[in-house]
Amino acid sequence: MSLLISHGVILLAAWRLLPRAGLDRDPPAQEPHGDA
Repeated sequence: MSLLISHGVILLAAWRLLPRAGLDRDPPAQEPHGDA
């Protein structure tokens, strides 16, 4: 029973996250400051 509940929670989280528009977009790259 606990296996069913844990997998249900994982599926619920995935179902809530998949429609997000920013899920497949990378944040803009930051410029290196040249401190190296």
